[in-house]
Amino acid sequence: MLKTHRFERSELEAFLKPRMSRAARPLHLNVLVSIVVQIAAMVLIGLNLHGYRSNPIMLSVLGVLFALSVLFMAYGVFLLTRLYDSSCYASGFVDTIKKRLSLYRLHYEAWMWMMAVSTAILAFVLNAWTDNDRGAYRINHPVFFVVLSLLMVLLIYGTQKLAQLWAVRQMKVYLNDLERDVLEGTHQLEDARKWRLLVVAIVFIALVAFFVWGLIRHGQFTP
Repeated sequence: MLKTHRFERSELEAFLKPRMSRAARPLHLNVLVSIVVQIAAMVLIGLNLHGYRSNPIMLSVLGVLFALSVLFMAYGVFLLTRLYDSSCYASGFVDTIKKRLSLYRLHYEAWMWMMAVSTAILAFVLNAWTDNDRGAYRINHPVFFVVLSLLMVLLIYGTQKLAQLWAVRQMKVYLNDLERDVLEGTHQLEDARKWRLLVVAIVFIALVAFFVWGLIRHGQFTP
């Protein structure tokens, strides 16, 4: 009965605002993490610039990567500012949800690719820093390196995309319930979340078990 019962708008907003914040929190945290990743990449690039100061090719590559990291970080700060601005309910709760959905559809989509590329940049400059051989850096298997980097970018983008889709789905349900003055979709979403958490827990346990099994098997075959 409560699922289809019609509520006052103030009751709905009081009920849905905490859920709205909870749905958006992981996406905002991801942007903060991306900024940390980009800062770490820039620090390592600075160290590499000194380590490869006699290598003009590496200096050029590192210069491009540093410029990209700065641009991506600036975009992340811009996006984070817009996200927090959209957290204010001065224009109304419904308008706030619509603004966030617009941000996630446009600006956040571009950021996800930037985050994925930033992770690949961080991995590259970390390897360059640890594998510095007197100012020289050699990629022994270029094709494998490119394929692995592309897979890394796609994996990071894919995980971010899944988080975005789940958050957007929740917000669309909240918006639909607000416009209809009911909580039908929200209660259905709560039921779906329980199953989702169960699936995530099972997958996590399976991965941990597989990792432990791999360590045990490796120990058995190690002389």
